[in-house]
Amino acid sequence: MELGKELDKVVEDHRPENLQELFSAIHVAELPFFSILVKPTAIPWIIFIPKAPLTNTSAMLMLNGQILKIANGLQAQGRGHYNFAKIGNKSEWLHFHLVFRNENDEAWPDPIWCHEPLTENERMAQALVKQIKIVLQDGDDTGI
Repeated sequence: MELGKELDKVVEDHRPENLQELFSAIHVAELPFFSILVKPTAIPWIIFIPKAPLTNTSAMLMLNGQILKIANGLQAQGRGHYNFAKIGNKSEWLHFHLVFRNENDEAWPDPIWCHEPLTENERMAQALVKQIKIVLQDGDDTGI
């Protein structure tokens, strides 16, 4: 990325193929305020792409609350410890990361970004996609 390039740009085109190309990830779902992608890695890694700028506290709280509900739903399905971050140093697009970690993953205890490229694991990614879809289907219980 060029020095001085604008960061945190909102992706206006949320078509699955566009998001998959921008983030090198699998499209999972499109919700009213954001889209969800999964990186095809051995470490369970979810990316949330907001559909609008997060210019006020209410928008940020709503997004974080919905992501927390998804994280809690995945923990209820056996996913353990997670990290949640908005880093955005490698991509100019506004996005958030939810990464489930354990002491046996290839990057532990370092940030995953220090170990890219991570080992690809399509099967692990597809299992995570299924779990996310279950959480989203149970949205009545989770408030999503």
